[in-house]
Amino acid sequence: MLEIQPLSPRIGARITNLDLGHPIREQDFRALEEVWNERHLLVFPEQKSLPIEAQTALLARFGPIIEERVPGEKHSYVSNADGLGTDEMNEGYREGELTAHMDYTYTPYPADVISLYCTELPEGGSETRFYDNVTPLSKMPPDLRERLAEYHVLCAHDLSTMKPDAKLYLEERTKPEAPTQSHVWPMIRPHPTKPGVEALVCTLQQTERVLELSDEANDDAESRALLGRIFDDFLYVPENEYVHAWQVDDLVIWDNAALQHARPACPRSRGARSFRRVAVCAAGNAIQETVQFLSLADSSVAFS
Repeated sequence: MLEIQPLSPRIGARITNLDLGHPIREQDFRALEEVWNERHLLVFPEQKSLPIEAQTALLARFGPIIEERVPGEKHSYVSNADGLGTDEMNEGYREGELTAHMDYTYTPYPADVISLYCTELPEGGSETRFYDNVTPLSKMPPDLRERLAEYHVLCAHDLSTMKPDAKLYLEERTKPEAPTQSHVWPMIRPHPTKPGVEALVCTLQQTERVLELSDEANDDAESRALLGRIFDDFLYVPENEYVHAWQVDDLVIWDNAALQHARPACPRSRGARSFRRVAVCAAGNAIQETVQFLSLADSSVAFS
């Protein structure tokens, strides 16, 4: 019988007694949907030698799977090791720290759902940190919540520097000629697939500033102060965090609109860290947006 165990007060559930290598019964998937809508992250441990077909079949139930790193493939790899289609990746993305973010918010097509299946880990292990974008809205003072509803944020990604450890709101403004991909979002976004759910759109890695509070002559001080308050008091606080300590054969699926994720550095010198990735987006393909933006031949050298 399917077993579901909460992983933290706000985020995640551990799912056991379910072999994803076999078709999921409809009643079990309905149970998964219920906890997914509330907790936004599912951990399926001990999925030994999970076939790629099983991972993609499960993700396809959440929406259209997007092609990312390898043209024509519905999966890609996140790894600090050579091979696996990752050889063209910036070393920072392969080995460095990733500050908190949602994938592709600098395009019109942020991923809806992301999954990682763990195939290799260094001896010392590895972690991913997740932060809830939904609950803080109910925890902040009503007047602050009302203010945020009137604001918009510029999310940006400087493709010339590729800084995965950015704290963008504290840095100089990105320069369009860099080149920089960017997109404007309401600071509080209706969730794209969960009716009635709203989520913050502001992250350390990709949010440059609040447009209504922008004042370049004053170093965007008011924008920086507001973002710093949200980050320090509501988003990146222990009660709003789930830390996943990876084990080989874990499959983790999370909601990229409802959650942010981050990781510490994972240098190759400490051992291989590799995951097979499948992602979903109903609105479009952010990687193809980057390919077109950079006039690349294909997506093998474009990544988040």
